[in-house]
Amino acid sequence: MKRNVLLIPFVAVLTLLVASVASAGLATNIDTDFNGVALSGSTMVGDVDDVVPIRVTFDSIADETDVKVKVYMEGHRDDVSAYTNRFDIENGNTYTKLLSLELPSDSNFLSEEYTLYVEIVSQDDKSEERYTVSMQRESYTLEILSVDYSSEVSAGDVFPVSVVVKNIGYNRMDDAYVVVSVPALGVSTRGYVGDIIPTEDYIDYDDEEDSVYRTVYLQIPENAVNGVYDLDVEVYNDDTETSVTKLIAVGGSASSMILAAVKNQDLNAGETITYDMIIVNSADDVKVFNIDSVSSDDLSVSVPSVITVGPDASETIQITVTASSDAEVGTYTFSVDANGQSLVFGANVVGASVSTSVVALTVILAIIFIVLLAVLVVLLTKKERPIEEVETSYY
Repeated sequence: MKRNVLLIPFVAVLTLLVASVASAGLATNIDTDFNGVALSGSTMVGDVDDVVPIRVTFDSIADETDVKVKVYMEGHRDDVSAYTNRFDIENGNTYTKLLSLELPSDSNFLSEEYTLYVEIVSQDDKSEERYTVSMQRESYTLEILSVDYSSEVSAGDVFPVSVVVKNIGYNRMDDAYVVVSVPALGVSTRGYVGDIIPTEDYIDYDDEEDSVYRTVYLQIPENAVNGVYDLDVEVYNDDTETSVTKLIAVGGSASSMILAAVKNQDLNAGETITYDMIIVNSADDVKVFNIDSVSSDDLSVSVPSVITVGPDASETIQITVTASSDAEVGTYTFSVDANGQSLVFGANVVGASVSTSVVALTVILAIIFIVLLAVLVVLLTKKERPIEEVETSYY
């Protein structure tokens, strides 16, 4: 009995030793090179969206099979991790593995700190190191977030292409442009995007945004051959450029079309003018057209909301355009859409508006001038009667 009692502490100590060995991990002296620079717990800078090489070197302290080296970051929208194939390790040997890690694709901040985890892991055990990695945006980077357009158009159509551009770089992007083209048809159009700041700022940048929405209009040639074409969208400035390619299907001339008698007219600020737009329906049935307009704040455009056109017939609608009273001299454009077909018009503001008080003063001065002129005429035509001569006779 005493012998059994003495064995109990011995077994307990042995169990603790075994547990200690089991939890000792797989490796020691884990060294990590991040993009060619050794990490030691201090901060290392990487660029957002980079693919960086990471080399992990370690000393094995166990015999183990199916081991992997894994590096990863947590807390991102996309998975940020890389790992090796399975391999075996032997106690006392040194191993080195090279991985490629794709860093997070974007960041809401100009620079941000992340934790980089490095693990040597098997089914039963693992060893781990952690490092702080500070990443910042590249200096000049633009991203096309979306491209909205009609994927099916007809030969001769003018259609809008709306693009959302975001500044995901470190610096302000000045004087950016968007170019939309169909290279196979030899057509393109360009629009001014403007300046885009790197992060939204409602104090220093007067409510400027880090993304911009712009619409440009592209016309398909009348003789375009039916088919599917590449639609290229490029955004650029002096510092960088980026592009995406979409597909667009071009068919024959549609059974309906819209025409403009006059596309450009002159007017003064505050003045109202009208444009005539003709809607042609060459189909064999009645068509209902939904009419809509898009204009800047300097123009007020009024169109009928719905119009019905009979088979093989046409209708003329009037577009009423008013320039704001404070509109500056220059050319302003607006578009009118009828069931997906668009026409772009121009309104040329050539002079300032004339106020009511100025008109009234002009009328008063004109009346005064007429009265004075009448008085002058009366004075000039009125003559003093001559004194009758007394006839004297001599006998």
